[in-house]
Amino acid sequence: QAILARVKQWLIGCAAWRSTPQRPAVCVCASDCCLLLSETRRNTGAVMPEATQPLVVKSNPPNWGSITEVVNAPLIDVSPDSWWISVFGMWITFPLNLIQGIFGGLCSCIFVCISIGTCCIPCSEQCCSAMGSVMAGRPLYLAWTWWRYVLAGLIALVANGASRLALFEWEWRAFGSGQWWWHGEGVWCWSYQDCTRILKSQQVRNSAFACVRACIPDLFATNILIFLSNDGNPDSQWATIRRALHEYFLNPANPSYDSRIQQLPQLIAQDWPNPKLEDMNDATLVQKLVSKCVFFVMFGKWIDNSDADILTGWRTNATFFILPRLVQRFLFNYGINKVKKLREGTVGIVEKYGLQEIFVSMNASLGKYSRTPVVKLCDEIMYVIGFAGIGGTSACVESCVCFLQNKIPKESYSAAINFGFYDTPAKMIAEYKRDPDAYIRETCRMDPPVTSATGVLKEMTTVTLAGREYMMPAGILNQYVVSMANRDPMVFPEPEVFNPNRMNLTSALTWNGAAFSGAANELEYPRICPGRYLSMDIAKVILNHALYWNTPLNDGFKAKSDTAPLCC
Repeated sequence: QAILARVKQWLIGCAAWRSTPQRPAVCVCASDCCLLLSETRRNTGAVMPEATQPLVVKSNPPNWGSITEVVNAPLIDVSPDSWWISVFGMWITFPLNLIQGIFGGLCSCIFVCISIGTCCIPCSEQCCSAMGSVMAGRPLYLAWTWWRYVLAGLIALVANGASRLALFEWEWRAFGSGQWWWHGEGVWCWSYQDCTRILKSQQVRNSAFACVRACIPDLFATNILIFLSNDGNPDSQWATIRRALHEYFLNPANPSYDSRIQQLPQLIAQDWPNPKLEDMNDATLVQKLVSKCVFFVMFGKWIDNSDADILTGWRTNATFFILPRLVQRFLFNYGINKVKKLREGTVGIVEKYGLQEIFVSMNASLGKYSRTPVVKLCDEIMYVIGFAGIGGTSACVESCVCFLQNKIPKESYSAAINFGFYDTPAKMIAEYKRDPDAYIRETCRMDPPVTSATGVLKEMTTVTLAGREYMMPAGILNQYVVSMANRDPMVFPEPEVFNPNRMNLTSALTWNGAAFSGAANELEYPRICPGRYLSMDIAKVILNHALYWNTPLNDGFKAKSDTAPLCC
């Protein structure tokens, strides 16, 4: 009533001001309005919500640096067979390479021959195969083996419906359906036992992705967490940066973190009124919402649609991350240039919202691992947040949306997905509402956002490929395939059947370890996804809004916080 009376007084004053021949320099209504608002805030104790605080653009702090200079720094570790002269050779011999690639991508025995050679041709393993090139250090004189090999791999991917899981299983069968197969620059393993052994160990890593050396610093940022080794030393670079990541961004026990998580339903409702599940068939809507949620939980800023459009690039550009430099250059660096623009735009959002001091403080906490200039650290952290946080969570939500409608997600292995009892959307939705956590976990077991990860063999290892034994030296890349481990029939009976009621569902390795299997999972799986709780909460809050449902948020961590370590 007091506020209404004050508004009435304001309107009377405004009318009087307009009728005054000699108006005062300051409008009475304007000053009254400001006074009313300030008194209301004082009387009610209201505080402007964190997400709607005005934008304050700050100049970059000293030693911040330029993100443009970072992404355009001199290239690192470019193999001779990826030099421009090799790219030129690949172009002028393209028809011949394409013919070989078509045969290799469609015929498994030819693919094996192109990959590792054949016993039918003397010295083919050393002189005519991708594996022989890797063992020799990928020299320029063996570049031709990669020209046909990369085309064979791309054609095999397309032939398998652009599904990575389908491609992995095709290659696995081509090499004899055993423990190992060859792809890229290393050996791959798939069983639950092998993947668990690697995930529970201290891993040696280098700058490699999808089992090929990574394009740095233009496509990938240098020294991001996935490239750093964890050797058990609490003072290692990996451990230091991971602790800082938890402390500054991923501490579920922090009151501000919890407060931001609890605000997400209201913020999403403002952006997406009158929701329908079918709305989420528009992947852009999903990706924007995920981008906004991730950025808000990390920084307390609910970004606008133009900024969200930029961040959705971490999902839409996923195809380019798996391509080796030879292919990137063959495509005139189209993909690399898109990702460079994405990285510049992402750091630009940090600068736009005046968040640089967070990274200045974080950089100072790293001691001998601090970055110069500071924008390098910002780029590395935002790369992880964008690549894993936004890209991975978007993939998770997109898969859940498809499953809820009894649809096969795009680029998924349709032959390996059977909805079983849940053969109607009504049954799917009812099951989600019964236990959202189990529903999301089972969906991601069958269609994981991250299918595999790259490590390094720590010692000489004997592997069998296509019936022949090879001695792989220490240092050769080793890819472990989570998407196949989650379908190991020795662990998950009827792995192709959707069943959120599996007794051992928490044993799935989707988040780089058995993420929700107990209080000690951080100690058991040193490289377990640090943002797994956040990913689950964002998926739930978006799906809940579409289904007009409500579940507790940030409760998964709280249930274990008394005994689980914050960071390994």
